[in-house]
Amino acid sequence: MKRKHSIHTASRLGWDIARESAASILTYELYPLGLISKSLPTLPTISMRRHEPKLPVLFIHGIFHNRSTFAWLKQRLYSKGFRHFKEVNLLTSIHPIPRLAEQVARESRLLVKKFQVPQIDIVAHSMGGMIARYFVQLLGGDGLVRNLITLGTPHRGTEWSKYSLIPHIRELAPQSRTIELLNQCPPPKYTRAVAVSGDLDIVIRPKDCTWWEGVRNIHLSRVGHAGLLFSKRVLEITLSHLDEESPDLPLTKNVTTSSKSRGRKSFSALV
Repeated sequence: MKRKHSIHTASRLGWDIARESAASILTYELYPLGLISKSLPTLPTISMRRHEPKLPVLFIHGIFHNRSTFAWLKQRLYSKGFRHFKEVNLLTSIHPIPRLAEQVARESRLLVKKFQVPQIDIVAHSMGGMIARYFVQLLGGDGLVRNLITLGTPHRGTEWSKYSLIPHIRELAPQSRTIELLNQCPPPKYTRAVAVSGDLDIVIRPKDCTWWEGVRNIHLSRVGHAGLLFSKRVLEITLSHLDEESPDLPLTKNVTTSSKSRGRKSFSALV
């Protein structure tokens, strides 16, 4: 019986690793798509929704990537009735996080003006989450951003960054000036934030470095760094936050979710 269980566990792990590898390859295969157009294309779809979400969604990619990393997630949101998007291309290997955050701040305010709305939502991957945090916590974005959803973001810094030859990548190392500055700030007061991570993430080490103190943290099983960009559970979490009319639903299996609120209101998320 134990042998069958071991075989099943090994088989499932092998499948999860293969799926994560495919997701990693796909993100780089999509890379040219982010260079040839100013916005990611979407395929026509028949939406069964009775309403259209009005707040625009800003996507912020991570290191060595571009807007193409959000191709799948944007298409899925489009099929659910979302129509207003903006994906930025950032020079993450050249500019430091504070400067990139200034670019995000400008893009955010342009979106508010363009669509005549009071707020925007942000979905950010990896280093993009730290850039978004800098904007929200230090550049006046708290409240201008209604929801901030980070995917695979090293909120406490990742050990791998210590060995980078690129100075700006070392900003993500634990105890770096940027990491310490952000973690000394109180959590957002008006922006609802959630930090999503995966237990197969080998890019972010140690595992607990994805923890963002004071906000809702969701840890997903059987998904890694790139896999978060193609995960149905991530889509469900995102929808539950971006769609004000969606009811809160109970949590499913294979997830660890926890929250430290420091007196803030606690929000539930669909996973």
